[in-house]
Formats: sequence, C-alpha cells, structure tokens
Amino acid sequence: MSQHAKSTPFTRLPGFPQVVLKFVKEAKDELKKVTWPTREATIRYTLIVVAASVIVSLIIGGIDFVLEIALESIV
Repeated sequence: MSQHAKSTPFTRLPGFPQVVLKFVKEAKDELKKVTWPTREATIRYTLIVVAASVIVSLIIGGIDFVLEIALESIV
C-alpha cells in the first residue's frame, strides 16, 4: 500500500502564492493610475447621497403612513 503525501491547496497549485502576489502587485499599480476625486468633491457627493436618502425615506414613510390610514379606515 503506497502512502501519499498530504495534499493541500498549495501543493495542488504550486504557483498559487506567486499568482496571488502578482495579482496584488497589479491591483496596487492600477490603483495608482486612478484619478481620485478631491476632498471637496467627495464631501459634496456624500451630502448629495445623504440628502437623497433622507428625501426617499420621507417619501416612502409618507406613502406608508397614507396607506396605513387608508387600510385602517377600510378595516
């Protein structure tokens, strides 16, 4: 009966660590090429998203409130 060496993901894929390191290096290089927004633009976009979220939640809450009152009057 022959004995087999314990198989791990790393022994089945001998180049796996190198592939991961290459991916991380390439991802880092690509992130250096990104044109990042300015601080002011980031703050402005954040405020727009927060305001839009509040407005949408108020609209949905208002619709929910009106439908609740309508259903209570029916039932």
